[in-house]
Formats: sequence, C-alpha cells, structure tokens
Amino acid sequence: MWKIIFIVELLVNACIAFTGFYIISKIIHSTRFSSYIGKSLIIGLATGLLGVILMFKGIQVNESLRMDLRHLPLVLLAFYGNRFPLVVATLIIAGSRFLFGVTPQAFIAFIAIIAISSGMIWIHRQLLNRPFRQNLALNVWALLMITFAVLINLGFSDAALRLLLATWTIGLAVGVLSSLLTLDFQTLNRQVELYKQSAERDHLTGLYNRRVWDSRTAGLEQEGRVYNVLALDIDHFKHVNDTYGHGNGDLVLQQFANILMEETRPHDITARIGGEEFMILVYDLTPSKVIKVANRIRERIANERFQLDGFPAITVTASIGIAHGKQIHIQQMNGLADEALYTAKQQGRNRTILFNQLDQQDVAASHTSTETTT
Repeated sequence: MWKIIFIVELLVNACIAFTGFYIISKIIHSTRFSSYIGKSLIIGLATGLLGVILMFKGIQVNESLRMDLRHLPLVLLAFYGNRFPLVVATLIIAGSRFLFGVTPQAFIAFIAIIAISSGMIWIHRQLLNRPFRQNLALNVWALLMITFAVLINLGFSDAALRLLLATWTIGLAVGVLSSLLTLDFQTLNRQVELYKQSAERDHLTGLYNRRVWDSRTAGLEQEGRVYNVLALDIDHFKHVNDTYGHGNGDLVLQQFANILMEETRPHDITARIGGEEFMILVYDLTPSKVIKVANRIRERIANERFQLDGFPAITVTASIGIAHGKQIHIQQMNGLADEALYTAKQQGRNRTILFNQLDQQDVAASHTSTETTT
C-alpha cells in the first residue's frame, strides 16, 4: 500500500514541477514585458514559489524520512541562463528552509542551495552548446550537493543512505523528464519565433514587411501623439539592377536596410514596403528634429560604399519625403509622405522634403508649399 502512495506522491510532485516549468517557461519567452528587471523579478519570484511548494509537498520515503524536489526549478533557470531570477529564486528557496526551524540542519541546507546555484552558473557556461548534456549535468550537480548536505546532517547511517537512494532515483527520473520537457518547449518556442519572423519580416532585408507596417500603424490618429512618416526611395535603383544585375541590387537593398536599422531608434518602426521603397514611423519629434534625422540617414547613404559581387563598390543616393502631423489617419499621412517624396524626386533627388500636416489649412488656402528643402 505504501508503494502505491509513494508513486502517487511522486506523480503529484512531478505534475506540480512540470506545470510550474510550463508557466515559468511561458513567462521567460514572453515579449509582453516592457521592463527587463520587472520580468526577471517575476520569473525569480515564480520560480522561488514553485520551489517552496515542492518543499512543502515533500515525498514521505518512510516514517521518519522525507525528500523534496526543490532544486528542480533552479535547474530550469540555470538552463535558460537567467542569472538574476536564479539569484532571487535561490534566496527564496534557501530562506524558506528556516520555516521548518532555525537549526544547524537548516543552515547546512541553506548553504547547499547556494552551492547548487553557484555551480549551475559555471555548468551553464561550460556546456552552453550541448543542451541535454548541460541539463543532465545541472541535475547531477544538484543531487551531489544534496548528498553532501544529507551526509553532513545524518552521517553515514542507514537512514541517510535510504534517503539518498530515493533522492537520486526520483531526482534523476523527474530531472531527466523535466529536461526533456524543457528542451521540447525551447524547440517549440524557437519554431514559433521563426514562423513569426517569417510572417512579419521582409525575407531580403529583415525589416518589417508591409503587413506589419499596416497593423502597427493602424489607429495612430487615436493616440494623440505627434508622429512623422518618412518615405524613402533609392534614387535610380533601376539603373543599379540593369547595370549590375538583380543579385547585386538585392545586396544594395540589404546594405541600405542595415543603414536604416543603425540610424533609427529601437522603438521606431522601419519597413520595406516594396522594391526600393521603405517607410519609417518616428514618434514625438518636431519638424526640425525629424529633418535632421532624415538628413543624417540620407548623408550616411550618400557617403556609404555599397559592396557588390563581381563589381567595384558603388555609391547610391536616396530621396526622403516626410509627413509630420497629429491625429491624422495613417493612410492620409502615407499619401502626404509619398507626395513629399515625389517632390524630392522632381527637384533633383538626394534631398529631403517635409510636409507639415499641422499647417495643412494654410497650405490649402495659399497653395504655397510649407515643405522644407535641404
């Protein structure tokens, strides 16, 4: 009868561990957090709580001995390389041992948990590119530290040996299963991320595609923020394709896109709309400041040497049209930016034209341009 109870308790602990692993892994891979520190703290607290639950749900080996799987959540964080959450979870799990009494045994258990986490950081570095071997090594290291703690507390007694036998048997079994679960979850998340990138990113340049541009800019007029739409076009790009071939044209587009990524802020939205046409959404800049940004991009492009395959490096230029406004529908702003770009082309290319939508009434009344040419 006790064997059945033992197996049931083992399954309960394993289910708790696997459920906790799933929830924590979802948090680790989530992109919904705006603060890295806040996300790390939540991961650490959740992992620490899981360890405490596993401690209180310890498995009764016999009338006098219990074992628990509190080390398994630490293995998960060490595997993902989350050091700050690992420190937080370690302190919670190690400190909660004193809830059972402030005794010499509790201090030894506290030190064992600290040693487990410290060694896990080193193991993660050494076996970074061998995930299964790394996960197995993390589990074995934790069990070794637990073994030392048990032997120090109980000595080489029959009770200690029985406890260690149960700990290693159950710990390795659940540890290996949890490792496989973690690896499968990581593989699944990588595949989802690849599918997401292929759906959101332009295959050639790595910038956002037209679909993402439309979805990210929808509803801008409701935000109440000043924003700028930049329309960029490579001057005489057809000549590049005709002279050097479409393969080299693709190389130019890739290098052009790299410049855009380097010269824009992380929260700006940069997209390839099609062909040699690109769009950038820039928030909260005044007309004078956004012109400086556009001219910096334009001058960087004009001074760049674009590498080709089988031909000497070439230079290209770009024309930029800007629409500046607030609470204006994105389709209208896109059109105004395209009109400004067309004007830049008509005036000789390699220049920036800005149309200030906030002065739209004055422009419509006088038919004079409030565009700024640089």
